[in-house]
Amino acid sequence: MFLIFGVKRLKRRLGTAFALCRRCGTPAAQVVTRIGTWFSLFFVPVIPLGTKYVSTCTFCGESTKLEKLHAMQMVAAAQELAAPSSDHPVLPSEGAAQPPGSARTPTES
Repeated sequence: MFLIFGVKRLKRRLGTAFALCRRCGTPAAQVVTRIGTWFSLFFVPVIPLGTKYVSTCTFCGESTKLEKLHAMQMVAAAQELAAPSSDHPVLPSEGAAQPPGSARTPTES
């Protein structure tokens, strides 16, 4: 009987935040990634062994290890900036198609 086991690393991209790079000092996009290490049995990840968070600069390629809290704060800030704000509603352009029944008609005074 053969027993195949090993360690597997699974990477998951959490988001992209705009920040200053610690190495090159350039304001650039920082890709935040979660790397999980798993014990695998027959090529199937079974037991989690650890997790670390890494920020990679898209300008110079430098990877920096982050604490979980800091990584989550960077991702949350990036998502907050990317979400459309309710303070500034998006108005349809004049040439845009409108849904039926919502045609603008000038009112007479």
